[in-house]
Amino acid sequence: MADSKLKPPTSKDKAPLKPPAVAALSISNLQLPSSAQQKLTVGSNNTGSGSATGNPRNKCALKPGYSLMSWVRLCNSGDDLSGTGGRVVPVSRAELAKHNQVNDAWMAIRGKVFNVTRYMDFHPGGVDELMRGVGRDATKLFDEVHAWVNYPQLLGKCYVGPLKENVTAKVQTVAIRPPPAPTELVPRFDWIQQRSELTLCFYTRRMANPGMLLKRKSAADALELYIQLASSWHVFDFKLSDAVVWPPKAVRVGHETGKIEVVLSKQVAEPWTTYGSQKVDKLNAPSEEHYEYEVLHCADFNHDSFQLSLQSVKEAVLMHVPVGYHLDIEVPHNGQLLERSYTPVPHNCLPSNSAQIDTDSSPGIRQDFLVKYYENGAVSRQLHQLQPGATVRLSLPRGSFALSALEPHRNILLLAAGSGITPILSLLRPLLRRHTNRLERLQLLYFNKTNSDIWLRDKLQALQEADERFTCKHILSQAEQPVQCGRICQELLAPLFDKQQAESFSYVAVCGPTGFNTAALDSLKALNLKPEQVHVFQG
Repeated sequence: MADSKLKPPTSKDKAPLKPPAVAALSISNLQLPSSAQQKLTVGSNNTGSGSATGNPRNKCALKPGYSLMSWVRLCNSGDDLSGTGGRVVPVSRAELAKHNQVNDAWMAIRGKVFNVTRYMDFHPGGVDELMRGVGRDATKLFDEVHAWVNYPQLLGKCYVGPLKENVTAKVQTVAIRPPPAPTELVPRFDWIQQRSELTLCFYTRRMANPGMLLKRKSAADALELYIQLASSWHVFDFKLSDAVVWPPKAVRVGHETGKIEVVLSKQVAEPWTTYGSQKVDKLNAPSEEHYEYEVLHCADFNHDSFQLSLQSVKEAVLMHVPVGYHLDIEVPHNGQLLERSYTPVPHNCLPSNSAQIDTDSSPGIRQDFLVKYYENGAVSRQLHQLQPGATVRLSLPRGSFALSALEPHRNILLLAAGSGITPILSLLRPLLRRHTNRLERLQLLYFNKTNSDIWLRDKLQALQEADERFTCKHILSQAEQPVQCGRICQELLAPLFDKQQAESFSYVAVCGPTGFNTAALDSLKALNLKPEQVHVFQG
């Protein structure tokens, strides 16, 4: 890291300390020769028929989602691609040499140092080719094959600082520190419209994993929207310019981008001069409010579990639950209220025969659960007896899972036992669809007693067939051949953490009964996993 007195560049700073001027990045302003642009476009379409470097020996088919246009979008997303928090940091050759790994890659070109870590999977020449230049001055190597590329614009958002030949002793003895802790995250609001539609947009942060609650108010031009970020709630009370239709036409929450979009149909199709007005507030602690839901469907799922589908009464609220979070279901029992925690199941994980109870309601108005029935369980027994039209109350989402903790990891292991599969289900598609630091391997070890206890076996098998990066292995304590028999233990997990294997797992998510969780944690600790490499879901 540079001297602690280093300040962000000002207009008085010398030119070499200024980051390269970067306009809104697009293919058109990369200023490539027409032939080179053609090659770059061909290579980015994963055809393997062209080379972005102009060197026919360096062809490499890019992974889906890693085209040049995807890189342009990432550069324009506002992400900190340099890793310096927006500061310009002079870099010595000794410091540059330390950043020579795939997940920590810097290189210097003509006296400018760039952090190319996030560019790895976008490089048309492949990761191995780019790795030839990391940790050193790659100017000569760059000129051999990339002389026509406008690198200041292509890598402008990755700029760390100037390469210093003779950095002062004081700077040399101070290690590069990570960027300062981010300031408190406050959602940023914007709006766009078409003649017949209004879209409310909220920007949080990449991997922020936001939750959302949208309330319909009595007036057709009034809405109240809550955005959940960890334990804080940000409240937007809207008075719109005119009436809108409820429920929303669409609600989109980006697990990776952190962007929330609420698309509303206008009652009268005409342009608005303004969206209206809003009041903004913040709640530092989760609200104890509960919301009334009615039963749409309650039916047995297997021999000891059932499916429960709920819809907001009068469709008054729309709720999006963050990945890995749960809801408390509240029911009356012997004159008092009892609560139990259940994780909603993604609708696409439900059995095919549940399609008959699907509604036209907007996503988020309905919540679906798979619940294990316990003969002595006061809540599960009462829920099992509910008939369509009966009501229960749901809490706001609760949990402590940080989706961002998984971002640095490309090989992730999931350990689930019995009904503990439900929070794991919420992770599968967000992880497999992740564009940044795309996953290489996602494996689920699912522990049960017998084959009849396995939930959603067909769905898990279908996902495994659809994406080769995902595998699901069933382990039974009372096994019938050819399924593996066993219980969670160090010996079972040890082969998955062999440091000599390129695909050794570096992160583990665990959910099951208390005894299962404890045994898993003990085994992982014995295998030298650090606390920050493990998350255990607790009810």
